[in-house]
Amino acid sequence: MDLTIRLSGAQGEGVESTGRTVASTFSRMGLHVFTFRMYGSIIKGNPTMFYQVRVSDRKIHSHGPWNSVDVLIALNKNAFAAYVDMARVTIFDSADVKREGRGLIGVPLTEYALKAGNRIMKNTVAVGALYALLGIDLSVLEGLLRREFGDKGEKIVEQNMAAAELGYKHVEEHYGGLNVSFPRDSPKPLISGAEALALGALFSGMKFYAAYPMTPASPLLHFLAEWGPRYGVSVVQAEDEIAAINMAIGASYAGVRAATGTSGGGFSLMHEAVGLAAMIEVPVVVFLGQRGGPSTGLPTETEQADLLMSINPSQGDFPIVVLAPTTIEDGLYTVARAFNIAEKYQVPVMVLTDLYFNESMTTIGEVDWSRFKVERGDLVTSPVVWEEYKRYRLTETGVSPRTVPGVPGGMHIATSDEHDEKGDVITDRHEPKVRRVMMEKRMRKLDYIRREMEPPSLYGSPGARTTLVVWGSTAMPVMDFVDTSQGYNALIFRDLYPLPRDQALKALSEAARKIAVEVNYTGQLVALLRRELGVDIGERVVKYWGEPFSVDELGELMRKRVEAVVVT
Repeated sequence: MDLTIRLSGAQGEGVESTGRTVASTFSRMGLHVFTFRMYGSIIKGNPTMFYQVRVSDRKIHSHGPWNSVDVLIALNKNAFAAYVDMARVTIFDSADVKREGRGLIGVPLTEYALKAGNRIMKNTVAVGALYALLGIDLSVLEGLLRREFGDKGEKIVEQNMAAAELGYKHVEEHYGGLNVSFPRDSPKPLISGAEALALGALFSGMKFYAAYPMTPASPLLHFLAEWGPRYGVSVVQAEDEIAAINMAIGASYAGVRAATGTSGGGFSLMHEAVGLAAMIEVPVVVFLGQRGGPSTGLPTETEQADLLMSINPSQGDFPIVVLAPTTIEDGLYTVARAFNIAEKYQVPVMVLTDLYFNESMTTIGEVDWSRFKVERGDLVTSPVVWEEYKRYRLTETGVSPRTVPGVPGGMHIATSDEHDEKGDVITDRHEPKVRRVMMEKRMRKLDYIRREMEPPSLYGSPGARTTLVVWGSTAMPVMDFVDTSQGYNALIFRDLYPLPRDQALKALSEAARKIAVEVNYTGQLVALLRRELGVDIGERVVKYWGEPFSVDELGELMRKRVEAVVVT
C-alpha cells in the first residue's frame, strides 16, 4: 500500500495545519509517512501552495511522485485547476467548481464550515471528507484537533469536530469510499528535518544556540526557543547573523557546546567569524540550510548550491568539516558527530541541509541512544601552571590542550591575529618560522579528522549497471527510486570534507556507470570529487529551479538516458 495525498489552497486557508493533521493521523496508525510542502515567500495569498503527504506500509524515504497523486484536496478553484488532471480522486468545494465526473467529489466545504461556526474551517470539512473516503474513523481526529487548536479553547475544538463530521457524512452518503485498507501498528514518531537537527543537538549536550531568523533555518530557532530552555539551553534571537555566530563562538570559548543556524545569505555574513573560530581554535557548529541563490534568490524553495562555499568560507586556509545528513533520521546522529568532531579537533563544523530536508516530515524508528556519547577532546578542567601552559602548543595531531575561563593557570590570549604557542601576537614582528609551524599545526588536524570521516554508503544491490552518486537530502528520493527500479544503486556521500580519500576512491572505482544527481546548476559534488580525488563523473543530472527530485521524474530522466545510449 502506497498512497499520496496533496492538499492545496491559498496561504492562509489552513493547508499546512491540515497537512500536519493528516500526516499525524497515519503516523498514529503506525504507518510510514513522508511529507513535503511548497509555499511562497508571502505570508498570505499564494493560491496554489500545497502540502503533500505520502503514506505506506513499508519504509519510504521521500514525498513520492510529483506529477501524479492518489487524492487531491483542492480548497479553492485555482488549486483545483492546477492539479485536478494529475489526481485519481479530487475533493473540492462544490460552490467553487461546477464539475462532475469520475473521481470528482464535490463537497460544500464553505457551506458546511459556516454551518459549523466559521468559514475558515472548510479545511477541516475537507479532512472529514478524506477520512470517509479512506475509511478512517473520525475518533482519531479529535485528539489531533485538540493538540492543534486546544490552546484556543474547547469551543474551537468542538466546532472543528462538527465541521469534520459534516464532511465525513457527505462523502459517506453520496460517494462511498476508496478500496484501500490500512494495516495497523504501534504509533511511529513523526518529526521534521529541522526538529531532527534540534533534537540531535539537545541529545548531544548543546547548551547555547543563537540565530537570526532566515528560511529554511528558522524552524530550528522556533523549536529550540520553545523546548531548549526546558533542557537547560540558552536560546538567543540575535540582531543579525554576525552577532549570532560570534555569540556562539563566545559561548563555546566559555566552555559549553554551542551552535548557530542560518541560510546562504546569512552564512555569507558569518564568514569572517568562521575564520575567527578557526584561528583561535574554538569549536562551533553551524547549521546551514540551503535555498536557491544567489542573493535573496528563492527564499522558500530548495537547492544544494552552498557545498563549495561551506568548504571554503572566510579567507585563508584552515581546517573545517562539512557533514550533510542524508535522511531526516540520520540528522539526529549527524549532529551528534558534528559536536564531537568540533570539540575533539577544535574546529568549525558545518551541518549542511536544505529546505527540502528541514521542512519535510517523516516517521522514524527508535532512537539509538548509544550514538549520543559526548566526546569533548583535550579539554583541561584541572588547574595548570600558567608559566608552562601553552594554549596553542605544537602537537602531533595539531590539537592543543584547551582551557575555559576559570581554570586556574589557564589564562591565555585568544586573538584573530596569528600567534605563537602561548597566544602572543606575531603580526607586529617578522616571524615567518612561527607562522609556518602554527599554520602546519592547524592543518595537521585534517589528516586526523579524515580518519574519522565515514565513506560513502552504497544503497541497493552491489554490481548494478548504473550508480547514482548523490549527497545530502537528494539521497531520499534517489533511495526510493532505487527501491522501485532495476539496474540501479546509489553511492551516498554524507561526510563531504575532508573526504576519506582511499575509501571514497574505492567505492567510486567499483561503479560501472556513474551518474551524479544534484540539486544545483554546476554539479558541486562533481567538482569536489574532481578536486579532491581526481575523479571526473562525466554524466550529471541536475535540477536548479527550487524543487527536489521526485521518483517519477528520476524514472523519466533515467529512461531517456538509457534510450540515448542505445541510439548512440
